[in-house]
Amino acid sequence: MGTPRFYYYPDPGGSLTEGALNRSLTRLEQIDQPLRTDVYGGEQRPWVQFFGTRRRVRLVWERISLLTTAGRADLRTLQAVIAHLQVGGVVGFSADSAKTWCAAPGIGARVWSRGSTSLYTTANLLAAWAPLASIAAADEVVIESHPVYGLAEQRLVSSWTSSTRTLALDSEKLVFDYQDTDPLLRWYRSWPALRLPADALPNAPIVNERGLHFDCTLTLEVEPQIHRVTSPQAGGGAKLSALGNTTSRLGGARETLESLLGVTGLSGAGGPSALRLRVR
Repeated sequence: MGTPRFYYYPDPGGSLTEGALNRSLTRLEQIDQPLRTDVYGGEQRPWVQFFGTRRRVRLVWERISLLTTAGRADLRTLQAVIAHLQVGGVVGFSADSAKTWCAAPGIGARVWSRGSTSLYTTANLLAAWAPLASIAAADEVVIESHPVYGLAEQRLVSSWTSSTRTLALDSEKLVFDYQDTDPLLRWYRSWPALRLPADALPNAPIVNERGLHFDCTLTLEVEPQIHRVTSPQAGGGAKLSALGNTTSRLGGARETLESLLGVTGLSGAGGPSALRLRVR
């Protein structure tokens, strides 16, 4: 496994900060929270209301030594990332910086549907973060809808053809139909937008044991608006994504996805061009 890396924009002006860690993850767990209510009517029929899924992931680093230069550097990196998250900022994360990869359905193509084994996609939406990142045969990817629909599945890649932007799955067909669900495709241990949910704030993310080593546990939640980035419906677009660190500071003002990701022309001349968005 390669270098774990955080990507974030602490400066509202749009400059990218990368937080690379020397130690690989000890644990990485999907801990989604589906929101659902089940009731029974007088005739004993069940009535189920599904309100979507709060997609969450737990990142854990254990026993990082504070007696080494690399361990102290990891502590400083995580402290900065945590400070950004605690004030409402959002981060991208990949357990392997060489696989910082995410794509959406190719514009003009039929949205990925049940039974598909060949998916026409966009190019890597995170190429400005990791220009050399790629997907290859034997990699695993996750196809998931916008959280409000709650659909997701993990599949093995047979091949990726960059010239035609076609990803072939290894014999396992898609189980779900993603028509009109704003789906995204990502390397299974990479997320383009994660935030710290309010109910995780009371938990100390870093625990120090007698100055010899520390553990870090982060429970993060997918920012749902990332799924609006390149939606093929109505030309796509994203606004009011709350993906900056100013959301809790400016009296209800919310950073837009464009300003967070530093799209050229929106964050000032010369700013980084991360996700290139089309705005409705």
